[in-house]
Amino acid sequence: MLIAVAGMSHHSAPVEVREKVAFSPCAGRSFLRRLKDEGTVAEAVLLSTCNRTELYTVLEDEDAKKRLLGSLASEKGLEHDFLKGHSYWLTDDKAVWHLYRVVSSLDSMVVGESQILGQVREAYRAATEELCTGPILNRLFHTSLRVGKKVRSETGIGKSSLSVPRVAVQLAREVFGTLEGRTALVLGTGEMSELVIKHLVSSGVQELRIANRTAGRAVALAGRVGGVTVSFDALAEELSKVDVVVSSTGAGEWIVDSGVVAGAIASREEPLFFIDIAVPRDVDPVVQNLDQVYVYDIDDLQAVVDRNSDDRVVAAAEGEAMIGPAVFEFMSWLSTLRIVPLIRELRDGAERIRRHELARALSGLSLSPEEAEVVERMTRALVNKLLHGPIQELKALVDGGSPLEDAEVRRRLLAFKDLQIKLGRFEDRTG
Repeated sequence: MLIAVAGMSHHSAPVEVREKVAFSPCAGRSFLRRLKDEGTVAEAVLLSTCNRTELYTVLEDEDAKKRLLGSLASEKGLEHDFLKGHSYWLTDDKAVWHLYRVVSSLDSMVVGESQILGQVREAYRAATEELCTGPILNRLFHTSLRVGKKVRSETGIGKSSLSVPRVAVQLAREVFGTLEGRTALVLGTGEMSELVIKHLVSSGVQELRIANRTAGRAVALAGRVGGVTVSFDALAEELSKVDVVVSSTGAGEWIVDSGVVAGAIASREEPLFFIDIAVPRDVDPVVQNLDQVYVYDIDDLQAVVDRNSDDRVVAAAEGEAMIGPAVFEFMSWLSTLRIVPLIRELRDGAERIRRHELARALSGLSLSPEEAEVVERMTRALVNKLLHGPIQELKALVDGGSPLEDAEVRRRLLAFKDLQIKLGRFEDRTG
């Protein structure tokens, strides 16, 4: 079995590529079920956020990589080579290390941001509800969440108030000089929208207008933040009245087109500022070519992040140092899990040889049932004693972090092969 992650993030692809592989929660669940039902994966968890889409899987072997990427390309209507060119593939300890970094927010656009922990927890919960996880990913995600919490609590990496929502509002302030007395329109009612609203209010925005396709959710959010609801269908009219538009709907298509924005700009003198933190994006990229219009998507926030990241460097280094031992511990457990079937195979092979040789010896002797039982017990004891020492050494080597392919482990296994005990799994793994 192989732990592998196939992923695409802000490190490997721009937002216009990432949005092509983003999954809504419902679509993600059905895709996981299909991977499992078709036998492409033994276990799988799908993590899809504004900055990454990653499939954490347990596969039979490395050959499953092509099938997995092919399924993803087919699901999203993409060419396999296009997907391969913007994605990464990590296996075993590298895959484990990557997940621990992701959950600890060390791989985030904003190092130390707090949303990723909940996003990973939700992705894992969805996979378990779809019966797509098993013993390996269950343990991996349980340990990753513990590591993420430990890094945040012991390094202080999350103490700074820097976050994607805060960075977005900083950009708006840079455009207008101040947000005091301004009016903001929020499209969508998700967690990110609410966090942006919090920073808009603290920056002095005077009026919040909230629109959502599900009106009840807009009413609920407006009640929490002190805003007013407006019709989602009255977007053209609303754009002429506001200064800042925050969009994070998860609609999967452009809901703000250039024609509507051009009409709104014609009737106003002040700039119009869009913060589009949806993936896929909500605002047609052509909008940014209009005069007096500023459009910032999730990738544009990186420049502000880079200017404000110095205070997190030390905490991030401390977090990286904490991940190493956790990865070693998990891989040691995984190696132990892998050796259990091998030990069972060793014992079964030795038992077959014992029974064969015993039957051949007894056929030429005239022993009473009592005497035959004594010989039976003696041969069983001999085999157990012969196997005990080498098996304990194998366990100790694997517990110490040596993989099954390690030279010393191979030497121990070859000793069994000299005893004519066939090791199918060992021979398959080492060629």
